[in-house]
Amino acid sequence: MKTIKASGIVLAGLITLGTTSNASAEEMAIALHVEPSHPMFKIGERIKQRIESQTDGEYSVTLLGTEVGGERDQLEGASYGEYDIALGGSMPMTLYAEKFAAADLPFVYSSSDEAREVYRGESGKLLNEQLVANGNLRLVGLSARNPRNLTSNFPVKTPEDIQGVRMRVPEIAPWIKIWKQIGALPSPIAWPEVYTSLQTGVIEMQENPVDLIQAGKLYEVQDYVNRTEHVYSFFHWLMNEDFYEGLSDENREIILGAIEEATAWGDDMVANGQEETYAELKEEGMEVVEPDVAAFREAAKPAIREIASGYNPQVRDYVLSLIE
Repeated sequence: MKTIKASGIVLAGLITLGTTSNASAEEMAIALHVEPSHPMFKIGERIKQRIESQTDGEYSVTLLGTEVGGERDQLEGASYGEYDIALGGSMPMTLYAEKFAAADLPFVYSSSDEAREVYRGESGKLLNEQLVANGNLRLVGLSARNPRNLTSNFPVKTPEDIQGVRMRVPEIAPWIKIWKQIGALPSPIAWPEVYTSLQTGVIEMQENPVDLIQAGKLYEVQDYVNRTEHVYSFFHWLMNEDFYEGLSDENREIILGAIEEATAWGDDMVANGQEETYAELKEEGMEVVEPDVAAFREAAKPAIREIASGYNPQVRDYVLSLIE
């Protein structure tokens, strides 16, 4: 029977999570680099419930949280077979399939469906081949995230409004290049430091999905949410390739079906919660601005073309078709 490799701290975490295992069941571990209150953890709980019920207890699924490390630790653990499934943000694409890491490119897509095309068809097949070859991981599910928006202490309607303005962005090279092209002064700052950096004037703007804007209480230090919706990105559910290949046809169908159902359920949960979050931000005093997104997309084009030139040809052509 397969065992989960776990240190004392991990075992303590399992007790905290309240999971139990059936001695006669095959153990299956899912690593999630988010807190139990996060929507992705709730999706993980739904996957667990469906797998255990539909395999009649043949599998006992354990959910592992941040007690086993951050995103990179968990991805590497899944790659080596320590975990059967791991949740990744943008990191798995940049680590293991960089030439396909186009779905979260700013000012390219108008919806999650457009961004999801990168993962479909021939490009999706090639993408998965890269993940397997470079990381021993197979993409088995996607979960949509809320689009990213710009916050500020002044309304932002056109690119002219952000010329020379200091803004925080994550340390993602294409994002930095695109915001520089538009005219801002992007500064990579770790998320835990964003609130203080805004409060002290180190930066004047930042960009994030509305759920993080609310969770970080940025309404206390920013007055406007400018609805640029410039990034449509995903959480990636990645399965260890050896585990995938070792599944029976029946169990593989059950497990993949559980992931498909749970991620669809999660997409609805995330989408339905977005407007509620906007309403809550308004109640906290923030004003929602509708910028000229077309003007931003136009200003970003030269940088997008340059970045896309390094992608797989199919992905490159798809990106360029959306901005021309």
